[in-house]
Amino acid sequence: MLQADLLESISETRYLSADNYTVYRTIMRIFYLEHQKMHYQMDRDTVLVLLRGQAAFADYTPEQLTLDLQQLVKWKNLTPIQDPRKPRTIAEFKNKQYQYMMSQTAIEIERLTITLENLSTRTAGLSVSPFRRLREDLHRAEHLDEIPLSEVRDWWQDLETDFQRLSQNHQDFLREFYGPGMEMQMKSVDFIIYKQNLVRYLEDFIQDLQHSAAQIGAQLEKFSQEQIFHILELVQRSEQEIPRPQSEQSSNWKAELQTRNRGVWQSLTEWFTGSDPAARQVLNVTNEVIRRAVQNAALLVQMENMGVSNKAELRHLLTLFAGFQTVEEGHRLSALVFGAQQARHFSFDHIRESSERIDLSPYDEPPMEYSLVPRMRTYKPRMDRTGFANKRAEKEAQRQKILEEDRALRQEVMGYIRDGKLDLAALDTPVSPAVRTVFLSWMALANLSPDKRGQTQYGQLYTLKKRGNQTCQLRCTDGTLTMPSCVLIFEEVSHV
Repeated sequence: MLQADLLESISETRYLSADNYTVYRTIMRIFYLEHQKMHYQMDRDTVLVLLRGQAAFADYTPEQLTLDLQQLVKWKNLTPIQDPRKPRTIAEFKNKQYQYMMSQTAIEIERLTITLENLSTRTAGLSVSPFRRLREDLHRAEHLDEIPLSEVRDWWQDLETDFQRLSQNHQDFLREFYGPGMEMQMKSVDFIIYKQNLVRYLEDFIQDLQHSAAQIGAQLEKFSQEQIFHILELVQRSEQEIPRPQSEQSSNWKAELQTRNRGVWQSLTEWFTGSDPAARQVLNVTNEVIRRAVQNAALLVQMENMGVSNKAELRHLLTLFAGFQTVEEGHRLSALVFGAQQARHFSFDHIRESSERIDLSPYDEPPMEYSLVPRMRTYKPRMDRTGFANKRAEKEAQRQKILEEDRALRQEVMGYIRDGKLDLAALDTPVSPAVRTVFLSWMALANLSPDKRGQTQYGQLYTLKKRGNQTCQLRCTDGTLTMPSCVLIFEEVSHV
């Protein structure tokens, strides 16, 4: 629910659209530029001198400036401060000399107008540096109790700034890509060259996004609710230490500050974690931009090639045709250029008896027979009444072959188990690929179990023991496999 006071008009912005906005904006811009030079207060005469330095205000009178300054004071853009110096004349006493200073709201408004004026010269980019800084900021969050509150406030401002920059950069970049300027550029031939740099740029960003988003999401998921509450409490205390004027402190400013901080943390969490995080949406949109750029460049190349003149090629074909002596030679050239005329193509599945070489001539192939079925509703195919062939002997032979191979594999596998242990690092003979597959399946089965235990297909129970981060070389008949050093300890060993 929005508060009623947030929906009221902002009087400080009236000078941007008033009837005499040219004079008001010029005065406010002068105050802002002098504010940047740390000249925070200026009297009427100083402002008049700066105004008359411009050609459009050469005839500007002090009386007009006084009225305009009073109007800006009425709109709360300027704050009048009476000059503490004693008046030297009766006129100065009657005029009550004032010093004028910009209000904080007016400073932000003028800063916004400068930003809007420079939007056309700003170039949005997809920087990956916020990812790195966010990882560092979240790592520092685990040690906030060890630093003073002033540094906690700086840490929170850095975290919030990096997250805002990350969220805003990709929005600005995609806005420019889908803007009217990019639409015009995508229709030009120069886009083909621009496409290569764009795709490479986006692919690098996608790689960093995939790598960094997973790490940041894992860091955020490590924080418990108690840790998050403690972090936000430290941030709340650090921001309450900042001295604030009484006029800026509303009745519930502490609750508003707490709600805002919680909202920032929740937005950061939703950006990187959850079932559908915003990082994944950014990834999908960026992939769509790449697809669109590649497709558009392909269309431009196709359109450009359509306009290529075939004059030289046609001249060569006509020269060849003019040199033929018979009509048969002309027919062969026509078949080569235009293809076969009035051809009927039939395709069906057929196992070729000869080689699958594509350069083999069709005349070298034996003829193939294919029965065509009439396209008639009343046609019924002829049924061949034949019995089923007895293939029991072939099935039994195939079964015995599979059992024999399984028996031989089991005997070979059990031969590597010594004293109830299978030490993969101590194997002195190369193993076959089939045995290696069995060993790796045992390791994978036990590694997925919480107690690191498993059961082989032969019924043995075993436990997986790893040697820390050590690796070993498993010699195989088809190469050497580098893998974690581990031992399988069997409870019972069946000798075959």
